[in-house]
Amino acid sequence: MSDRILSISDITRSVQHSLEDRYGAVAVQGEISNFLQHSSGHRYFTLKDSGAQLKAVMWRSTPLRFTPTNGMSVVARGKITLYPPSGAMQIECRSLEALGEGDLQLAFEALKRDLYARGWFDSLLKKPLPRFPTTIGVVTSATGAAVRDICSTLQRRMPLARIILRPTLVQGEGAAEDIAAAIQELHQTNAEVLIVGRGGGSIEDLWAFNTEIVADAIFHARLPIISAVGHEIDFTIADFVADVRAATPTAAAELASRDQTEILSALYGTREYLNRSLEQHVMLLKEQLRSLSEQSALKRFPSEILRKQQELDDYTTRLHKATERTVAQFKQHLEARVRHFSSLHPLQPLERGFALLRREKPEGQPDGRIVAASEELQHGERITIQRKKQTVQASIAAVSV
Repeated sequence: MSDRILSISDITRSVQHSLEDRYGAVAVQGEISNFLQHSSGHRYFTLKDSGAQLKAVMWRSTPLRFTPTNGMSVVARGKITLYPPSGAMQIECRSLEALGEGDLQLAFEALKRDLYARGWFDSLLKKPLPRFPTTIGVVTSATGAAVRDICSTLQRRMPLARIILRPTLVQGEGAAEDIAAAIQELHQTNAEVLIVGRGGGSIEDLWAFNTEIVADAIFHARLPIISAVGHEIDFTIADFVADVRAATPTAAAELASRDQTEILSALYGTREYLNRSLEQHVMLLKEQLRSLSEQSALKRFPSEILRKQQELDDYTTRLHKATERTVAQFKQHLEARVRHFSSLHPLQPLERGFALLRREKPEGQPDGRIVAASEELQHGERITIQRKKQTVQASIAAVSV
């Protein structure tokens, strides 16, 4: 006997009817995540507890007295059913009652209050973004949509800019530590600004960006940091600590870069401004020159130059003559000094016919001692008589007084 072949639609409808018949109206307690207010007005979200999760939908016709947020604990009343296109079980909510914030939301608010009290959100501490960065660091998953959006936007707006991607975990165990380490590593490169973020998700998916270790890495970073976590409606601790918060990863790339067409337009505008300024300056100088050429003082300028040249020639001639007189006077003074000192030389009297008497030099001595006028010579003493051109050895034959 062959098995009965059923269509997927048949099975899905059968399971849907079984669920609806078995459970009927139920009340389910859980924590909201992935809340989405659709443009149609319908609300879609997930209810979860520590062990499982359940899709939920609340039609726009169903009244709601509060605005649900991710992490909020609620009691949803409605019926359990199956959504055939996806085959997923869900609850169609006819009412939603808030029970308070979930554990993650409470932790988020507690850390937010603590860091605010420390001054980590102070706008005065925010670093400005560089105007024309040439190297941009990116901290995100290497496989998500966020990195594709960031890179494509940067390449379109500023193709010459260098992108340094540091792939990281963005959710789960170890993600926060990996993100903090990536921020520190990119400080060892020549990056000028960092984009830190990921795509959207539930509060659990984004939780790594709600940790103090990531907040600490961002706050103490030397480089300016743009936070781009989730979608526009998502806010994380990283957004508050970062220097700039971007609504999306694409918006972060736009904040970090300058459109090349904008840069070229600014350059063209600057060139035109400089050309106009230069033309105006040249015209002004021409007018000033024309005005000066018409002044009588300027017309006398050539003759004034000639007169000054004549005065210069006169001063030059007078300077030469004064120099010559000074040199001649100095020369005369020097010659007089030479004559004076020459006359004081001990041998100078020899020039006038006088002679020097020297006692016979002692043995081993280079010269004999000159006989002074006050000294007496002894009979038989040997002396040397030094004249201008002659030296004579003599012996004292007689001494008379």
